[in-house]
Amino acid sequence: MDIIRSVAILSVVFAHTSGFLEPLANHGHVSGCVHVVLIALQPLGVLGVELFFVLSGFLIGNILIHTFMSANRFSFSDIKNFWVRRWFRTLPVYWLILTMVIGMFWAMQIHKPLGYEWQYYPFLQNLVTPHPPYFFGEAWSLSVEEWSYLLLPVFLLVASKLFPPLDKAKFLLRVFALYLLLFTAIRFVNAFHPLYGSDADAGIRKVVVFRLDAIMYGVLFAHFQYFQSWQLNKWKYPLLLGGLCGVSLCYYLLQKPELVIMSENIYLKFLGDAFFYMLLPLSFSFVLPFANGVKRVGSRVLTNVVQYVSRISYAMYLTHYSLIYIAFFYNRKIASHYQILLAYIAYLLILFTVSSLLYAYFERPFMHYRDKITTAK
Repeated sequence: MDIIRSVAILSVVFAHTSGFLEPLANHGHVSGCVHVVLIALQPLGVLGVELFFVLSGFLIGNILIHTFMSANRFSFSDIKNFWVRRWFRTLPVYWLILTMVIGMFWAMQIHKPLGYEWQYYPFLQNLVTPHPPYFFGEAWSLSVEEWSYLLLPVFLLVASKLFPPLDKAKFLLRVFALYLLLFTAIRFVNAFHPLYGSDADAGIRKVVVFRLDAIMYGVLFAHFQYFQSWQLNKWKYPLLLGGLCGVSLCYYLLQKPELVIMSENIYLKFLGDAFFYMLLPLSFSFVLPFANGVKRVGSRVLTNVVQYVSRISYAMYLTHYSLIYIAFFYNRKIASHYQILLAYIAYLLILFTVSSLLYAYFERPFMHYRDKITTAK
């Protein structure tokens, strides 16, 4: 999965920071090529985040399935162990970067204190409302993931207490499917009269309660991988083809949002609001059976690079925009196209350096401590 994670983070980084290269699109003989590249990069931010959702679902799905199957009776202590392991992996570095971003925004006078920054610490800022604009925009997707980590194990525990399973494999499949359908239905109902207006990106994609189904496609494929791996291996190439076709369609619709996502036709708009954010993670989940079998990527050197980017991907996601990009380019006037390229290269070097340091001296020590106090599943 390292290559998928690397593709996801690089897609997000280049999409979110491509705006700095826009002046090159007006420069002489390279303008046409640059313009085409920038247009091509724009949808990759959306696709990269959805790919992260599916990967997270596949990861936690494997953990929960293994835990449930190995336990005599699935209990609160099992999900407590799951939460502690997940939170030691995700929260310390997130809280660190969030605090740094708040301090940077105040120190650089990018904006005055907004009063709602505290909501980012417990991931409340977009639980049932659109994510606040202009501040730490990357955090919306982390809220979706963290609330999924919290709610899915509880849903599974309650279901197992109310309906003690006779066949654990079938029980897990039914619980996962019900959870997915529940939050898909919430988005479907909202599509009739969108609660937050016609902007589906802010009013649907970035609202946690409308996106809690996103990781479930990865969870379901983890289930099939655990119980029917031979079937997935048999169908991995047709699934890969279907997934690539679905991703290509999503990419096209993101390039042409007026066709469905922002269509003036009420029926097409309804289809977009109700089903487009189902098609995105579903398409990526079809790629998982093939990607799960890829252990090396070309040469050993390239494989090592991919694994390195994969390891630091979480730190890159947290720092790539609000902390480093804004700090580096805020109020910076660069006229020459050579200066623009050099500044962007310098930004990438800083991003990789900071992310590597965060992983080595912050993330990894917390994970080592986590492994001492919890049980790996």
